Amino acid sequence: LIGFYPFLAPQEDRGRGFVRYRYADPLKGDDTWGWSPGNRRVRRLGEAFLGSSAGAITWSLDNFQGFAAKNENYNWRLLGEKSMLASIAAGHVPEVTCPTDGGASACPERWELRRMYIVEGRARMDRVPGELFGRHVMYLDAEAQCIMYQDFYNRAGELWKNYVTWMAYRDRAVPDARVAIYPFKRVFQVGASIDDLSAGFASMCYLPAQDTTERESWYINMGAVDKNFFTVRALTEAAP
Repeated sequence: LIGFYPFLAPQEDRGRGFVRYRYADPLKGDDTWGWSPGNRRVRRLGEAFLGSSAGAITWSLDNFQGFAAKNENYNWRLLGEKSMLASIAAGHVPEVTCPTDGGASACPERWELRRMYIVEGRARMDRVPGELFGRHVMYLDAEAQCIMYQDFYNRAGELWKNYVTWMAYRDRAVPDARVAIYPFKRVFQVGASIDDLSAGFASMCYLPAQDTTERESWYINMGAVDKNFFTVRALTEAAP
């Protein structure tokens, strides 16, 4: 179950939201409903829509945490291992907008050499005929098991998009947390960016946002929501 609502930013998407159901049955696709603030209606979304982005934003529902599509819809193989720079212990909260690339990333930040597993996922077109990306290449941190980078290739085999994430390693998402404090250190995503190489623009996501009053950002396994949160009714009632 995934509940992602209501959007607070960017302003043109304010109020939008989604609820997504995933089934253990490998042959059953995800059921997803979306709320549109424009016509104030709920509609069911097809699987092809989940990998697409609209408007001046490069993100899709399948891009959260790097890759959120159903694994059974792809053929997987390990391409190898490699030492690469990655930001796994970021020091800024919230992340700082990089002034040298038009805000497409976060900088300055801590980077270190990490061992990566390089994994390829090829779309099974018989399962998802509307899939826009023929191939995904992911770079997973061998210790944290996070997708630090991802390259998206179109059906013609050309590089289309690139994903980068910034992670922090501590016992709380933000230094001044009062609720979301854990008895051990863990990784938290504090920023992510997707560059669209064909369109020539990028979208940067900040976790927490730079101007939000909600600072703690991540409430993982803390009972912050119950099953009722993941319903279409709750989705519509939360719309501003």
